[in-house]
Amino acid sequence: MLESDLRDLFNRQAAAKLPRSPISIPAVRRIGRARMLRRRAGAIGSPILAAGAVVAVVLAGTFAAGPGKPSSTSGVPAAPKLFNPLVPYAATTWYPYQPSLVGSDDWHSALLLRASARASGESTEVVLYAAGWCTRAGSKLSCGTTAAATRLDGTVTGRAPDVQGQPAYWTRYTGGNLLPMRPSSGDAEMVAFQYARGGWAVAETTGSRADAIRVASSLQYGKTAHLLFPFRLTGLPEQWSEVLFASFTHPPAAGAQSPAESVLLLGSPATRPGTAAKNPLTVVASNMTAVGPHCRTAAVKVGRVGQRLRRVRHSHSRTTTCPSMVINGYRVYLNTPPVTGKQTLFTPDADGLYLYEQTVASTALLSPTAVFAHHLQLLGANPASWTTTPAAGETVRLDNP
Repeated sequence: MLESDLRDLFNRQAAAKLPRSPISIPAVRRIGRARMLRRRAGAIGSPILAAGAVVAVVLAGTFAAGPGKPSSTSGVPAAPKLFNPLVPYAATTWYPYQPSLVGSDDWHSALLLRASARASGESTEVVLYAAGWCTRAGSKLSCGTTAAATRLDGTVTGRAPDVQGQPAYWTRYTGGNLLPMRPSSGDAEMVAFQYARGGWAVAETTGSRADAIRVASSLQYGKTAHLLFPFRLTGLPEQWSEVLFASFTHPPAAGAQSPAESVLLLGSPATRPGTAAKNPLTVVASNMTAVGPHCRTAAVKVGRVGQRLRRVRHSHSRTTTCPSMVINGYRVYLNTPPVTGKQTLFTPDADGLYLYEQTVASTALLSPTAVFAHHLQLLGANPASWTTTPAAGETVRLDNP
């Protein structure tokens, strides 16, 4: 059952060791507890566990009104210069299987749409890049940036059937750090295409080539809903006034009791798209609660966002302390387990919510405890009560990169 798998991940959070999380776009994407929702060998869809696995640093951006379905090269609308992380620019509307979890990761410069099927282990990923963030030179396709953890490189191997009236190309993955995009194996290849003038997209699926074309052709633009968050942040310093990244994962047919997870990364308005986030505040929240920490960390590798979560092994675990306090009536754990150069806080159950925070220890204007005590409002475990504006006053820039 989906809920039991998610709960199992959360209950492991204190037994795993957070790996080094470089604060650059790859730094928050591994923050909280293994993101219960990304591809997990036939189970979950996008790992992000707090004190237990990984989250990752990521950036987000601005929303332009979605272009209509492209039809001809000359009449194709221009791709947006930036994406809005709080409002996904596009949505995938067809999969070659029935997904159990769907979600998106939203940066200024890229949008990752993902879906996974628990029972079969199948998965689908579609990445759209804002205008100018993807180039094709001959057979080489290069997209995103390493600093933002959105890089994807590929080699075009031949023409594919058109996608929404535009030329498409079979492409083999050759490198990059955008997870969970994976190296091609066997006959599996990505399909690359221009979804709008100046904007490239890449789609892959565990299905057939025909399935990949159909997935890409199912994209719809400008018709997606705002992401939902089970918390609201207020009164934060300007250093955390810009939404740099946002993510939301949930079952396709979400209900009041459906497991869901939200991730928000706030940083400085001076942060340029495609660059590393400096001194961000990251908040991860889910309506899947966890048990308290077992005061134990394990020397095991933990999958980054999008990778399959390894099983936690305790053979080399060591006992640690679990510093905690009560804030606003909730038991919170501090730096459990420790993350070098970071301050962390998590509460396994705050009225039905799991919540994790991370800041940079030496330069953050506020500690995670101060944020939790004075700047955070929890909205309960029912997604129907969640908000589309998680940070009061966030700018979500619409300027050019």
